[in-house]
Amino acid sequence: MSDFETISDDDLASTHGGFGAQLNSAMHRARELGLRITATTNGRHAPHSYHYQGRAVDVAGSPSAMREFYREMSHTHPTELFYDPMGGIKHGRQIGAIGGHGNHVHVAY
Repeated sequence: MSDFETISDDDLASTHGGFGAQLNSAMHRARELGLRITATTNGRHAPHSYHYQGRAVDVAGSPSAMREFYREMSHTHPTELFYDPMGGIKHGRQIGAIGGHGNHVHVAY
């Protein structure tokens, strides 16, 4: 018998910056579309970015693959979804292009 309690997979995914199931799924789909993951917790981002919490990913590749990824991710209820040629979503609201996301797609959960 152990003195330690087992935590759920969902709790484990959010511990110490681990990626949650939705973000892992998004990264998997990006790779299937031939996109490259260009940032997770690395790089320089806006202050308080979801990247620093392990909740966001940036992906890049062909414009057609990025458009398809944006379309698909828009149906997954992301916290943020930005790709300037197609607009932006934040907390479920269409906010339009925010700038700085013309060559990659940003998605956060």
